[in-house]
Amino acid sequence: MSNRVNDIFNAMGNERALITQQVSAYRDYSQAEVFFRLAFEKSQRVNALRERFAGRRIGKVFVGASLAAAGLQLPGADIVALPKDYFERALGDGLPALLQELAGAIVVINNNDFSHGQSAPGIVRAYGQADDTIFLGWDYDNHHWMDASLMLAAHTDLYFPAHQENMFLLSRMNALTCGPVPCATVQWSQRFLEQHLDRMLQTERSDQPLGMHFFYQAFAFRNQTVVTLGKHYPNVGFADRAFQVKTPEDRLAEWIAHKAHWIVPVLNDVPIRIFDALSSGGVPLLPEALRFLEPVASLPREHVVFYGPQDILEPQAVVARANAVFDQGGREGIVARHRLGVDRHHAADRLARMLGMARERLDFAPLIG
Repeated sequence: MSNRVNDIFNAMGNERALITQQVSAYRDYSQAEVFFRLAFEKSQRVNALRERFAGRRIGKVFVGASLAAAGLQLPGADIVALPKDYFERALGDGLPALLQELAGAIVVINNNDFSHGQSAPGIVRAYGQADDTIFLGWDYDNHHWMDASLMLAAHTDLYFPAHQENMFLLSRMNALTCGPVPCATVQWSQRFLEQHLDRMLQTERSDQPLGMHFFYQAFAFRNQTVVTLGKHYPNVGFADRAFQVKTPEDRLAEWIAHKAHWIVPVLNDVPIRIFDALSSGGVPLLPEALRFLEPVASLPREHVVFYGPQDILEPQAVVARANAVFDQGGREGIVARHRLGVDRHHAADRLARMLGMARERLDFAPLIG
């Protein structure tokens, strides 16, 4: 068996050479002098913000449309959810009024906020003119959507990637790169989840796993995994974007109809789905490659089940293990997983952590809330 591994590896000569070449070029470019000039200009902005906000109380936090559902709350501060097209106003005559609205506040945006209409150039223009506003960026997709990641890192004062991939280049785009701050449940607020705990406990759940994923053309390996599993389980496959327009109640009903949730990452990333499964009381089925990667490494092992390559071809045994974890845990297990997701892996908690990092890095520790 070891010889077969050696044979396969030795046959990958061209692929290994290409990987080495691309990574070396990537590394070498990140040493370019332009990154120092970018870092200098951004440090000038941050220093000005430190001086501007010294002694001032920050009483308002604007949250981008992609993060608004998290329901962030801060004692003594107004949390304002921005509409999807908010930053398009910056491209026209609405820029002065927009800057006035944001003055003296913190704005928290996500890489997905760049994808709405003309929001991307609007955010870029607003950031360039907003000398009295602190911009924070949480990047869900720094492992694969580099165009948005580079733009978000460059046009925020503190940048929070969710994943470890590409950190050395992104830290060149923004010296105040903090984290990673992993993805977390965002489609339901903490209050909504707590209000629906009884429904989670009372719903009869299927032994068939749920695992509806969005299709991404570029990731054939992951797509083939989903297709292979779908041959065994009809609720593992590709979802259409209509899922995003369902009500929170309808989305929750879909999740709590199943005991186990099969998680197939795009790359070796920690997907939001893990924490959606936990917060809704289910048992996530996770790839072995995530076992010792935070925050999965810290998840109590009685609440998760791991699968390997053989389980993708013959998934019945690992699904049975996940169902057994659910059945043996009973109501107490549902509550424990729910609390784990709501208390420790919810986007509102992550956002509060980011604001805490911003307070430390920008020296206005006592001023929020």
